[in-house]
Amino acid sequence: MFRNRASIFLALLLLLGLLLTNGASVSASHSQPSLVFQDTVLGIGLTSLPGKISIVADQYMSTAYGFTVVDKNHVFQARVEWLWDKTPAQMEQFIDEFMHSFPGIRVKRTQVFVDGRRAVLLSPVPGQVETAAVFVAANGRVYRIFYNAEGNLGKRILHALTFLAPTRDIHSLNLQRAEDALYVSPPYDWQVEPRRPQNEAKVTTRTSEVPPRPDTASGCVDFPTSRFLQTQWAWNANGGSTGLPRGWSKAGPSYFNEGLHKGCNRATRLNDYYALDHPLKEWDIVYPPASGTVLYAGWARGGWAGLGRVVIVDLGGGYWAMAAHLRGINVRVGQHVWLSTVIGWAGRSGHYRDNYWPSVHLHQGLYKDAHLASWAGGIYGGHSAQPIKVHYFGNGGGDYWYIQRYQLMSW
Repeated sequence: MFRNRASIFLALLLLLGLLLTNGASVSASHSQPSLVFQDTVLGIGLTSLPGKISIVADQYMSTAYGFTVVDKNHVFQARVEWLWDKTPAQMEQFIDEFMHSFPGIRVKRTQVFVDGRRAVLLSPVPGQVETAAVFVAANGRVYRIFYNAEGNLGKRILHALTFLAPTRDIHSLNLQRAEDALYVSPPYDWQVEPRRPQNEAKVTTRTSEVPPRPDTASGCVDFPTSRFLQTQWAWNANGGSTGLPRGWSKAGPSYFNEGLHKGCNRATRLNDYYALDHPLKEWDIVYPPASGTVLYAGWARGGWAGLGRVVIVDLGGGYWAMAAHLRGINVRVGQHVWLSTVIGWAGRSGHYRDNYWPSVHLHQGLYKDAHLASWAGGIYGGHSAQPIKVHYFGNGGGDYWYIQRYQLMSW
């Protein structure tokens, strides 16, 4: 009798142990993963992050609100955004419209999984680098994820993404609308031309003389010398504590084929081999390089978002010009601009933020026979064009035929 009772007792202990073990397993399988980042408004978490990268949250509220992941060199790696004006029922139609928004490119559609959910992958998608776009529905929301398709970092971020139950309302952020932040103006009356100082700084230059012609990079083109180009800032640019004489800038920090200035004729990327950065101070006037018609004026989106506020001008003959990282924009799509039209003001905007880039500068690019993703303000394909015979009006006037690295340039 005692033995039977002991056997029953042992059996009960074993059964209880099994139940506890199974219960612990079930509990562990349903626990939230350990997160290194979470956004309770977006309902997004990341289980891991590669080293030496930064998460850049949007400063302004767009209909595609989210955050961007960049590496230490400011190269785009991924963007996660909630399309808060879209519902899962609208996702298929939106995907189809997106696929056909890139002239000259055939975008392929495949099925993938993100955090265990069915998703749609579209590739190739153009940008400053070639990207891929993923659309996925979760928690009654539509998310779009762009990632850098040229390396592994973007894919690692995609695989680390997990969806959470949102706990905060998007309106609790109290962010200014991105569209309302476009047409900001300087905190002074910029329309009144300041009086020119009596002793304006003079910097000697020999750049009006025609130097030996350098070779044009393969796949790029030269901007024709029969067409007019001008430097894009006013006589009162820089000066003061900027380290540059008033009315002067230079060709750098990034020169031809430096930094993000890459590519001559890549089909699915921005070709910016001959782009130039010109240091300016915040709110310095920016003119177009020549007269033309505004093709785009707004925030750069998607894989171009690092360009911030941009203005793209059609110069005619297949040539376009882009001014990027602006602090504010002063023109609208379809407007004809002249040499003296203020198209915007210098800044360092990028990824729906002001003050993103380390220094204020005008990013200037010229393009031939390129394509425009009109929803994003994104240029791709065609050819990067080398600026040649750029006219300056100040300090006696003249032309910069071939621009040298860090060359001082007058207004």
